[in-house]
Amino acid sequence: MISEKMAFGRRIGMILLAGCLLAGCASTQKRTEKEEAYRKIGINAMEAKNYTAAIEAFDNALEQAGAVGANEVDICYYKAAAQYAAGNLSDAIATYDTMLEYDGKDAEAYFLRGCINLNRKESEKAQEDFASAVKYADDLEMYLAIYNSLNGAGYESEGRAYLEQALEKKPGKKAKNYTVRGRIYFLKGDLNEAVENLAKAVEKGDTNANLYLAQAYEASGDPAQAEACINAYIEVYPKSSVSYNQLGRRALEDGDYGEAIGRFEEGLSLEEVTNEQELRSNLIAAYEFSGEFERAEELMQEYIKDYPGDEAAAREHRFLARNKNEETGTE
Repeated sequence: MISEKMAFGRRIGMILLAGCLLAGCASTQKRTEKEEAYRKIGINAMEAKNYTAAIEAFDNALEQAGAVGANEVDICYYKAAAQYAAGNLSDAIATYDTMLEYDGKDAEAYFLRGCINLNRKESEKAQEDFASAVKYADDLEMYLAIYNSLNGAGYESEGRAYLEQALEKKPGKKAKNYTVRGRIYFLKGDLNEAVENLAKAVEKGDTNANLYLAQAYEASGDPAQAEACINAYIEVYPKSSVSYNQLGRRALEDGDYGEAIGRFEEGLSLEEVTNEQELRSNLIAAYEFSGEFERAEELMQEYIKDYPGDEAAAREHRFLARNKNEETGTE
């Protein structure tokens, strides 16, 4: 995705027309290497929250492309995310516009553009994008994603309509669809249907469904079954950020705070962290319980900068600050 719609369209055309004129395999390989190098620079810049540098790097990566394929589309997604994070919502919209001109059935691009339109208070455009997203989606998970976006933006009734639409669809053979159905029933408070669908998802091979099934069993008053589900997940994915979080929580409950800190930090050190906020919150708690209030306060200051909407964390921050001041004798 390029910053301006017309520029991207012209670039795509030029790339396709010039593709057969590239000077041999060596030149193509060099351009591919440069493209990947710029891509990595962009990702690193995003992790450092230097979004301007990230956008520039992704532009440079796309300029090296000899054709439009999966890798270029992936770079476009990164660029749109960087534009959004930088607050350049119009640019991000334009990027998704050009992607959808290239592939008019890209469900994720419709969904993400819809989320930005929702952020811009353009609910009608958002609803149009969401309707297209579910039309082209491969499974029912898109319905749940749209519900979360609408509900989070205050459109609760519109969001719940998507949940009902999902339940009207036949799950077919995909395990993930049963997982989605189970999660929806859990949201609706129907624990029996939630357990039944999530158990079916596990049976069909979706290991991730164990985590949601554990929640359903816990809510049903069956902690033993919940623990068995968590163990089943950890057995398959022992090195995942979710597993490290679960192991850390167990150590925390057992009073082994050093072990808990180690587990949470291991989870955060992974290349792919899917539950960073929860891991960071739990790590702060582990340091607090261990009596290392100064370290807990340092981590909390970083946490509330990244998650300013967490009111409970803000209260905890004030508590830690008071505790640290009492220890040092400062006001």
